[in-house]
Amino acid sequence: MNFRLNKRQKIIISAAILTIGLLSTQLVDFNLRFKFITGLAVLAGILSLWSLWEGLNLTKAVALLILPVFFTTAVASFYFLLPVRWLTRLPVAATFGLMFYLLLLAQNVFNVAAIRTIPLYRAASTASFLFTLLSVFFIFNVVYAFNLLFLWNGVAVFLISYPLILQLLWSIEMADRISAAVFVQSLVLGFVLGELALSFSFWPMPTTIWSLALSSSMYVVLGLTTQVLRGRANKRVVLEYLGIGTIVLIVSFLATSWTG
Repeated sequence: MNFRLNKRQKIIISAAILTIGLLSTQLVDFNLRFKFITGLAVLAGILSLWSLWEGLNLTKAVALLILPVFFTTAVASFYFLLPVRWLTRLPVAATFGLMFYLLLLAQNVFNVAAIRTIPLYRAASTASFLFTLLSVFFIFNVVYAFNLLFLWNGVAVFLISYPLILQLLWSIEMADRISAAVFVQSLVLGFVLGELALSFSFWPMPTTIWSLALSSSMYVVLGLTTQVLRGRANKRVVLEYLGIGTIVLIVSFLATSWTG
């Protein structure tokens, strides 16, 4: 498993392989895109497991692999929507490789911090939160582009949100087992986002605004939840999150064409 490589070297190799995989979508038939995205997501999971292998147990393996797999799926799904030009896709692929490298570094911090306290934990938590929001923004964009029935939009958003919320809430305490409280909290927050997706489906928003509104909703509810669980919630923090949510709601209203 090691090939005499340290973790950083394995993370670099994993990011490089996935970047090449993403670039190869230029050569894939459009009808095979779903199979290719699935294969790339599975490859991301395998490479992440290989990179973070030392010190992993079953709980950490499950929790730490969720975000790399979803992030890869999100970018790969959105990548197919880009213009078929190397000038556009090459910089995006290079950016993805760098971001995946940073993501695995953050996941490695959680892997180590579960054993001993390290100073990079707060930075890794912030990075994980941002990667989670970025992942849902891309995936929600793709979900809405399918123009599904409002009910299926809600179900899809719930199924996407639940595991991402679960891994983020687990990273607060990083227990040896995911507690029942984390499962329930993730279920409730995922259900809230699913209901919002169902409601927003009746709002004639552009695709990007729909995705932005839902991602911002996750930012508010998940951000407030994590602050409460960490014991940092106060009036100023609550007002900051609600203020951002209000601004996005106003932008969504102004960006919507109510005349059809």
